[in-house]
Amino acid sequence: MLTDILTPPTLRQPQPVLNFDQARALGDQHGTPLLVVSRSRVIETYRTMRENLPGVELFYAAKANPDPHILKVLCEEGCSVDVCSYGELQAALQAGFTPESMLHTHPCKTDRNLLDCYAEGVRWFVYDNPAELDKIARLTPDVNLLLRLAVSADSSMINLSAKFGAELSSAIEMLLEARHRGLNVRGFSFHVGSQCLNPGDYEAALAGVRRVWDEALRLGFELEVLDIGGGFPAPYRDDRLMLLAEFCQTVSRGLQATFGDLPVRLIAEPGRGLCAESVTLITRVIGKSVRSGTAWYFIDDGLYGSFSGKAFDHTDFQLLADNPFGLPTSPCVVAGPTCDSSDVVSRDQLLPELNIGDLLLVPTMGAYTGASACPFNGLPVASSVAID
Repeated sequence: MLTDILTPPTLRQPQPVLNFDQARALGDQHGTPLLVVSRSRVIETYRTMRENLPGVELFYAAKANPDPHILKVLCEEGCSVDVCSYGELQAALQAGFTPESMLHTHPCKTDRNLLDCYAEGVRWFVYDNPAELDKIARLTPDVNLLLRLAVSADSSMINLSAKFGAELSSAIEMLLEARHRGLNVRGFSFHVGSQCLNPGDYEAALAGVRRVWDEALRLGFELEVLDIGGGFPAPYRDDRLMLLAEFCQTVSRGLQATFGDLPVRLIAEPGRGLCAESVTLITRVIGKSVRSGTAWYFIDDGLYGSFSGKAFDHTDFQLLADNPFGLPTSPCVVAGPTCDSSDVVSRDQLLPELNIGDLLLVPTMGAYTGASACPFNGLPVASSVAID
């Protein structure tokens, strides 16, 4: 894996998985826009997380990026997978995962979603309300359940307890609701929120969950699984994150401090943290102009495509231009290829003068980018290719 653009960071910063010579060769061969998946970066990230979260089983959150290149590498590494739909299940099966290695984490499933995943052999599901219990009791009463709990996390970019998760104060009631229906709750799950910047948030959440866990044990519930969800961050523009190993070690210490005295099966669902840094976008300048004295560059990918994370996921991506001679840079606008005037990727990044046909590299493009892209305006979404 080669990169000659940025020097190795002391903190996590956006790093492309290829250099401009490689990008030009791949762009000529496959066209642009093109998402380049580095298998070695996927493996490196997975092994770092596994080694620094000892005793925690990793279930890759396929929602972040169901790209077959990523799924296949993680399957070969022995990872398990978190799915939320029959479509994600099928993508995982095609990559080599078995239903026994899957956890279905959507707290609000359609009947079809539940039945199709059950028919394939998935037996672990999540709930957070009585209505979902009614559905499960009616259709698949013999499954294993995790009760998803809502937790607060001040440092996360997206609050994933705003839509899902039972309040800690109602957790026992939710357990009793399941018992009343004859359903088998095997543990708890929670999610500190997407792009968690402070690993201490996990320990704060774990302390509250442990109190509920102890109360449930006193009431005779046989709990055995604790799923700490995802939230592991990735470096985007202007981010200065602690190294992944250090982040995971902090989470691990929190687990030991709160649950280390119990024989608990520990699970995590990293999505962004596993896949984001393994993908770099190659995008091409397709037009240019000067508007009100500012240079505008139009590229062949945008907010409706791989930059969808900017709209949906509160991310700001670093744009890298090939500038080996250190030519002067200046503020410019970089816009996407659609007819929508809001399809603007950046208004404040400093770039050298670009020409039509020039390439830009965009690192940390592996999570919630291509996964949420759409063919608006009839324009195709970026294809993907894997490199070693």
